[in-house]
Amino acid sequence: MRKRWTEERRLQREHADWIVGYLRIHGPQTTREIIQALKQEGRPVQAHIMSRALRKSPFVTCVEKRIVDGQQHSVWAFQIDDLE
Repeated sequence: MRKRWTEERRLQREHADWIVGYLRIHGPQTTREIIQALKQEGRPVQAHIMSRALRKSPFVTCVEKRIVDGQQHSVWAFQIDDLE
């Protein structure tokens, strides 16, 4: 019988959770700034991990688009919708 979570998937999930936690603490950040933070922490910069953290997380939303060096960058923020 195979394990439900392989070591690789567990690490990918951990890296995606780190990105969400980083946004929670450091406020709105562009994609470029998130990539720089990942590199500074020695974490892998992989598209599917970024996608999981930024697009699939219910707590991360794109709050605006900015032009940086002639390129459009998304600005991501941690948000919790109050359900009251």
